[in-house]
Formats: sequence, structure tokens, C-alpha cells
Amino acid sequence: MSREEKLKKDYHRILQKWREALDQPKNEYHRDAAILRFELVYEVAWKLIQLLAQKEGYDAESPRQAFQQAFTLGWTSDEVIWSDIIEARNIATHVYREEYAEELYNQLHTYYKAFQELYENVK
Repeated sequence: MSREEKLKKDYHRILQKWREALDQPKNEYHRDAAILRFELVYEVAWKLIQLLAQKEGYDAESPRQAFQQAFTLGWTSDEVIWSDIIEARNIATHVYREEYAEELYNQLHTYYKAFQELYENVK
């Protein structure tokens, strides 16, 4: 299996697990699980975009560059949401603060849709 195929498979699997976490009744445990899955899907997504962009002849050396390339290449349709996602990923490191965890969790369903759109366009 190629690196691209592995990343796509990992991305799909993590996306499914994230959906399962989001579908659970909200409590602290499920909230934190959903945030962790968000972080995981974020990391795999940008690495997948980086690889696919390089195959197209573009550089994507950071998550921000990767998500910008995904928009440029038509793999995502909402550039603003991806800017929000990048900021949310940075906030995720502070989820030990309840207010940050709650704020982030409340946005995860919207972010999930963006990651799902990306998956549909690169699978």
C-alpha cells in the first residue's frame, strides 16, 4: 500500500471515529474524546494534503499552507472555515481550561463538515 493510500485510509478511519465521538451524548468524557479526534484528523488531513499537493507540483510545508493549497486546488470550498480550524487546533492545546474546551466542542460539528468535504474531494 502506498503512503497516499495509507494516509487516505487513516483519514477516513479517524473521520469515522470522530463522527462517532460527536454523536455521543455530551459529557466531559465524550467532549474530550471529540476534541482529541479533531486533533488527530487535523494532523492526518494536513499531511495528506501536503502529499497530494506535492504530487500536483505545489509546496505545503505547514498546515496553513496545506489548507490554503487545498482551497486553491478546489478540494475545499470555504477558506474562512479552514482559518478558523487552524486557530481552533492551536486552542486545543489549552483544553485543560473548561471554557476553551466548551468553546471548541461547540464548533466541532461545523468543522467536521469541512473535513468531510475535504475527504469527499480527495478520496
